[in-house]
Amino acid sequence: MPLLKMGFLDALFGRKPSPDAFAALFIEAVKRRGFGATLRYNADEYRLEYGDNAVFNLHHAYRAYCGSDKALREESLQGFVVTLCSSQQAAPEHLSDARARLRPLIRGRSMLEDVRLHQLRTTGRDATFSPAWRAFGEDCAVLLALDYPEFTSTLMSGPAQSWHITLDDALAIARDNLRDITPDAFVEVARGVYRGDWRDGYDASRVLLPDLLHRAPVHGCPVFMIPTRDVLLVTSDKDDAGLAAMVDASREAAQTGRPVSPFMYCYDDDGLRRFTPPQREVARRLAQLGLRYRKDDYDTQKAALDRLHTQEGRDVFVANYLLYGSKDETGEMFSAATWTAGVETLLPEAERIVLVQPESGETRIVPWQRIAPLVGGLLEEEPMYPVRYRTCGFPDAGQFASFARSEA
Repeated sequence: MPLLKMGFLDALFGRKPSPDAFAALFIEAVKRRGFGATLRYNADEYRLEYGDNAVFNLHHAYRAYCGSDKALREESLQGFVVTLCSSQQAAPEHLSDARARLRPLIRGRSMLEDVRLHQLRTTGRDATFSPAWRAFGEDCAVLLALDYPEFTSTLMSGPAQSWHITLDDALAIARDNLRDITPDAFVEVARGVYRGDWRDGYDASRVLLPDLLHRAPVHGCPVFMIPTRDVLLVTSDKDDAGLAAMVDASREAAQTGRPVSPFMYCYDDDGLRRFTPPQREVARRLAQLGLRYRKDDYDTQKAALDRLHTQEGRDVFVANYLLYGSKDETGEMFSAATWTAGVETLLPEAERIVLVQPESGETRIVPWQRIAPLVGGLLEEEPMYPVRYRTCGFPDAGQFASFARSEA
């Protein structure tokens, strides 16, 4: 049966479609919206390609659609369709026409890496990729966007040259605009945990408004999480139960939403900082959530790098970022990666590195803290996110022997 018909029947009867059937359903919805460019479905990478090397990844749309209640699936689908259709919207030529529409966006930094690696594949390594962004914490990027009634247009290159303003000036305008359209709208989703209830696509981005966070009805310093683009959670640094419940709510949100960050943050006199829960069990579960986010980022990066190396005919092993331990939230978990002698490798920064001597069959499992001193000698840091290190050899016999078998 053709994919389009299968997608239609799945939607009609409320079944969860296969990835291919969802792609067909998505393409048909985009066509009904009047999208002008020709869409090419790349099943291997599960994305749509169009225009001049533009892409739209379907993974998050498919996950959100399947994870939504049947009654809300069409709304979920249309949200992603509008996002794709907005990509052809040109920025106004004059700042006066754009000023009121400027908004700040917070996105996970892995989104920028996706775009960078796609450009490497389509335009070659000589092409430049210079997105305009500012860091928020260690894992997020603040971007400039234009707000329209039905969609948001992200300005990856920052403000148009014809506006004659800097990115920082444009972001300051954008933040003021966001503050102007932001009433206090917090709803309690667990005892002591509040979620922003604006539902306009800028919920996570409102963490750029510290004054708003301090108006959340919590006692003490507000601690917040932004697990996905549409979820902002706030509780008090003094509320042990609230901190635990916020981790649970973030883990649940991450199952269907477009990921942003697994960390807790707060503002103090020095500005933004990471927050570590004082309760050991909550800190452990938060760390597990961080490992799962990190693995998703590394897995996506590895797939893109493997395709790039195949296209270029390069023999480089992109090491997997592996998680070991508890399959649920009850036990310990750690990350690991393998470094094998004689194999050029792009190594992720994992908590434990498995050193392998294929000739002798010997292995050592070494904490990253003992591997880190090799950076700059046997490991060369590559400019990518999340970070990887190119191997430039292997520990000599003395170094290898110094890593005791018991270090695991």
